[in-house]
Amino acid sequence: MARADSAPVKKCASALFALLVCLSILSCTSFYFQTLQPPSEKIKLSGLGDLSWREQWAGIVFNGEKVGFTFLKMMPLDERDLFLISSEAHMRLRFLGVEKRLALRSADRVRNDLQLVSFRYDMEVDGKTLLLEGENREGRLEAVRQTNGERKTIVKEVGQPLYPASAVNFYPFIAGIAVGSKYRYDVFDPQAQAITEVLQSVDAFENSPKLLIEPSFKVETSMLGQAVTSWISPAGETIFELAMGGALITYKEDENRARQFLYEASMNKKDLILDFSLVRTDRTLSCPRQASYLKIALEGVAGQLPLLEGPGQAVTETNESGRPVALYVLGGNEGPDPPRLAGAFNIADRYIYLAATDHIESDHPEIVREARAIVIGAPSDLDKIRRLAKWVSLEVRDEVVDSFSALEVLHTKKGECQAHTLLYAALARASGIPTRLAGGLVYLEGTGFLYHAWAESYADGWIAVDPTFDQVGIDATHIKLAEGPSWISMMGIGKVVGQVRAGVLDYRALCRD
Repeated sequence: MARADSAPVKKCASALFALLVCLSILSCTSFYFQTLQPPSEKIKLSGLGDLSWREQWAGIVFNGEKVGFTFLKMMPLDERDLFLISSEAHMRLRFLGVEKRLALRSADRVRNDLQLVSFRYDMEVDGKTLLLEGENREGRLEAVRQTNGERKTIVKEVGQPLYPASAVNFYPFIAGIAVGSKYRYDVFDPQAQAITEVLQSVDAFENSPKLLIEPSFKVETSMLGQAVTSWISPAGETIFELAMGGALITYKEDENRARQFLYEASMNKKDLILDFSLVRTDRTLSCPRQASYLKIALEGVAGQLPLLEGPGQAVTETNESGRPVALYVLGGNEGPDPPRLAGAFNIADRYIYLAATDHIESDHPEIVREARAIVIGAPSDLDKIRRLAKWVSLEVRDEVVDSFSALEVLHTKKGECQAHTLLYAALARASGIPTRLAGGLVYLEGTGFLYHAWAESYADGWIAVDPTFDQVGIDATHIKLAEGPSWISMMGIGKVVGQVRAGVLDYRALCRD
């Protein structure tokens, strides 16, 4: 997120891709779907064994370009009433001029009623692998995470039936599906490494001859702040899906066409993530790292995310031509007394923002040892914060690589803003400084606003810290959209990526060499 190269926008040639681009960019789904009379009776399966199919292939389109495929297979096991749901997804795209490859593989052993028994998840990003395997029994989920040579045991209490995240589109058929049905249940999500609630509703029964979509139930799913719309046939096959406001599309196709992405993606020179996520402005902001004042109006945030105050950040909601607009006023200050956000801070807050998490291992001996070495002799918490931010900024190389945890970043010493932030947060918490994650937008000169991560540490009030840029008291182009104790807290930002429009009302910066 720290650097960017521009890329030209290409147009799709085929009629199908033109429709897909329309869906993702213009949100014109209503023009292509027809409401039908739903089945006269609720469809309810006694278990996975009632499904008439066993495997399915699908293509993945992001921002109008085909970037990958998914494959899902179900097979009964020798053990009574047990099934294996295996799935994999492969994606290849470009970000900041660098090709990124992502492979996700899962194997969930479930009961006939979909309840999770055991699992194995394997995620590979640019050759780096995270392996997570475990089981769910007697009210406890126990798993072992392996990455970069490190092993960590994860234990979570389970208070009600638990299902795998890979099977959310099967659940309505096990519970009974009909237009108007609603569902609430828990799944284990391997990417978040957390038990999370799923909300679903069956909103319509539709088809789309133009998109070759057979009559299907339209199902809305909400999980971890993300919304997905799926069209699922009465046979239980997922025919079409829209996510990220329509920018991410998955659609059923045969194996040969699904795998064709390997060639198509290799020929694609478009910087898809940058093109989609970049928030352009109507004027250039010079010397953004030295910005002292910014007043900016953002469309696409109000009503989707909470409007957050922050150190040096104030926000109000206004209305422009019938559309809600978030008006942000930001002041930057890297001086000896950075802006603080005051407010109640109790024992529970202190516990939450000092606690170790699966991604912020502040209790690991290596993290604790490094933190002590960095802050030794510091006379105050503010001095500790400055030392830790500078150390992370100097020691962690800014590279377009993904990182799974703070401990991994400590070992590899490279990564994007997420890597800097995870390691800083772990070191700060290990030093006794309550610290939370923050995410939002930051301006890069010559490019525009990009999504970015930083932190806030508590020292007589919350202080904004950007360890990527070595700022304690951040510049005024940081716009906070999310905050929280763990990486899961940042996931809600996905609801607005690609939807935000910005208008700069006032800007000041003291440009210096």
